[in-house]
Amino acid sequence: MRPWGITITDVAMQLGVSRQYVWQVVYERIPVSDGKRAEVDAIIDRIMSARRYGASFGQRLRGARIGAGMTLREVAGKIGYSWVAVERWEKDVCLPKPGVLWHLRHIYGVGEDWLPGGHLAHQAIG
Repeated sequence: MRPWGITITDVAMQLGVSRQYVWQVVYERIPVSDGKRAEVDAIIDRIMSARRYGASFGQRLRGARIGAGMTLREVAGKIGYSWVAVERWEKDVCLPKPGVLWHLRHIYGVGEDWLPGGHLAHQAIG
């Protein structure tokens, strides 16, 4: 769930249940039926698919940052940019340079697939 910035809250909202219940199901703290586990897995897959293929470039960046548990200022400090620049990328105001994307991918701990088309996605947007 982490590379796409999916939270327990996202899943709980989709299921219409509490965050605590989802946490217990995901981390196997309580026994649940195979049907309920499949339902939770399907929702996680659906959210991942929507974020992978349906989200904007900025939404993907924000999701990856949140998934890494970092603030705008922490990311900016690691890459040598201002937090305002990082925020502008996440709001789809402008795009980071390809070299910055490489650094962001490594800071966030995500693979090349976190954006459709990997490095080519940068050229396709805009």
